Amino acid sequence: MAELPSREVWLEGPGGERIGALISGGRGWLMFQRGPGDAGLSSRNPAYDGPANALIDYTLSNGQRDQYPASWTYPAEVVERALDHFRHTAEAAPFIVWHDDEVEG
Repeated sequence: MAELPSREVWLEGPGGERIGALISGGRGWLMFQRGPGDAGLSSRNPAYDGPANALIDYTLSNGQRDQYPASWTYPAEVVERALDHFRHTAEAAPFIVWHDDEVEG
């Protein structure tokens, strides 16, 4: 079975808010920034039931490779819904559990 390619998507709203998604292997991680310089919010998936230490590799558009915990990801279809929600509202999707990245933990 062929490995699905990584994708990086960034969208910007009219007030400077941004959402980014890294999608790889049918799973995706999201980041939402409320404005320039904001540490932002990142996705967490409380329904994740895989190995606690599992990581997913992503290749960014600049070729850099990053890893994020699988427990931070959602199925790609949910990530696409979150991107579509942003396109229509310029807001973070309410069906994603968000972690405030300015807060430790």
